[in-house]
Amino acid sequence: MTRWIRPILVQSVPHLVAGGLILACIQLAFWQQDRADEKATLLSQWENAPILETQSPTELAKAPMFSEVRVTGDWEPTRHILLDNQTRQNHPGVHVFVPFRLAQSKTIYFVNRGWQPWYRTADQWPEYETPKGTQTIQGRLSAPPRVGLQIGEAAPLDPDDWPNLMTYFDIGRIQAVFGPDVAERIILLEPSEPTHLSGDPWPSVNMGPDRHLAYAFQWFAIALAILVIWIALTYRFYRKRHE
Repeated sequence: MTRWIRPILVQSVPHLVAGGLILACIQLAFWQQDRADEKATLLSQWENAPILETQSPTELAKAPMFSEVRVTGDWEPTRHILLDNQTRQNHPGVHVFVPFRLAQSKTIYFVNRGWQPWYRTADQWPEYETPKGTQTIQGRLSAPPRVGLQIGEAAPLDPDDWPNLMTYFDIGRIQAVFGPDVAERIILLEPSEPTHLSGDPWPSVNMGPDRHLAYAFQWFAIALAILVIWIALTYRFYRKRHE
């Protein structure tokens, strides 16, 4: 039995590998298509987002994504979060997130004030000023930043040593320190605001749908190339075998 099974297994391996690669490429292509649809939806939401004039935490929580808001409150003077691994023109830095407590409310929104340079070799944090007293700011509601591939978990915040550096913006760990009044969304500060640190416009998406569609086409092309090579080699093998 073994004498018959072994040749069959040896002959089957190339077909299994080729079939697996084709299936994987097709799945990646469809995944890129789904990402393109998702990015197209986000672009539409960004371009058609409404302008809200409300201080109500309930209305803000239910507002459409990327809504333009104008809110009044107070900046947290010291307890800031620096999101690591943010580059600008190939220079390393961080995004500065500052808590903003809405006036006449307990609700806290973390506001992304933009990019600041930070070199790990320097023995100091980025230097910037945070206004005191009641302020009115303008920005866009957004989901917290996320990464495409996350390795490991965000480290817990140190409530006694600020600012805190985070590799991943983990809203759960932030709420563990600031309490449940921290909103699930963040505010992207309007670049024209004087408290914005870089003045750079916010990208509506980090990669447009056209690029995802291009990647999908590449994966489909690779799957087709593997299929053609597989058929050609299989035909050649069986033709020589029967000569």
